[in-house]
Amino acid sequence: MAHPGSFPRHLRKLASRQSWENIPQKYWPILATTATPLRVSASVASYNNTRGSAMSEDATILTTVEDGIARVVLHQPKRRNAMRYQMWVELGETMDRLAADPAVRVIVVAGAGAQAFCAGADISEFDEWRSSPEKARVYDAATHVSCEALKNIPKPTIGEIRGSCIGGGMELALLCDIRLCSDDARFGVTPAKLGLGYNLDDTCLLVERLGAPATREILFTGRIFSPDEALRLGIVNRVATDAGLTDMVNQYASDIAANAPLTLKASKAIIAEAAKVPDERNQVLCNQLVDDCYASADFIEGRRAFAEKRKPQFTGA
Repeated sequence: MAHPGSFPRHLRKLASRQSWENIPQKYWPILATTATPLRVSASVASYNNTRGSAMSEDATILTTVEDGIARVVLHQPKRRNAMRYQMWVELGETMDRLAADPAVRVIVVAGAGAQAFCAGADISEFDEWRSSPEKARVYDAATHVSCEALKNIPKPTIGEIRGSCIGGGMELALLCDIRLCSDDARFGVTPAKLGLGYNLDDTCLLVERLGAPATREILFTGRIFSPDEALRLGIVNRVATDAGLTDMVNQYASDIAANAPLTLKASKAIIAEAAKVPDERNQVLCNQLVDDCYASADFIEGRRAFAEKRKPQFTGA
């Protein structure tokens, strides 16, 4: 079996901020042998021009950063932001850059336009990527790496959901730590309507985020769920009117961005550990993250601000 160090350079770079132990070994030989070229994504140009400059019209993942808040937009509005293979690759690249950017404290993921957050996989690519088990595994391997980048980024993420949030789009939304939707949003995972098998990794995400009973209801029925049903099932945290969603998202993002970055990092990691069975929890990691907070300049600033009855100015140090 190929070792990750022998992977093509573009795939090593894509996963540079992840532990290879998090990537199932079944994907290693696929990633090591795939001849699929990955172009330098247009999202790189858009990210490098995020502070007031025009973004590349070719980018399918648009990114801006302002006041500690990164906004990542899935940009394929003519196809209801359905995810193409290359979009998954660009999304992973974007998450890697945002993870390394000290100016970013919270990340909002949204879809372009009002019709859809993400309508799932782009069916027009099915002949290319879903016509055989071998091709499907290549596609799944690439999307797995990018999904891990979003799920495991050490900064809080918020899904801003309008319109359709279907299939892979709902999976992408569930990777976000907090999900906020408008009252016209619609949710569903519909492989039963297409005759597709829903793989173990994707099913595990549903069970992890929603529990087995909700996962059964979603996969067995193949139904499209309303915002109120999504709230009941745990797919979203809050529902707002379409007009009020942006304000709600901005308030959440601003509140989070104002908090201590090391505490946010620790909280996200420890929540992930708490979700594991006790024998698999990394107590050493959790203790170190808490110790880092106690030893930080931000902890001193937080105490001073509390005593002086003012808002703290955290730096992440």
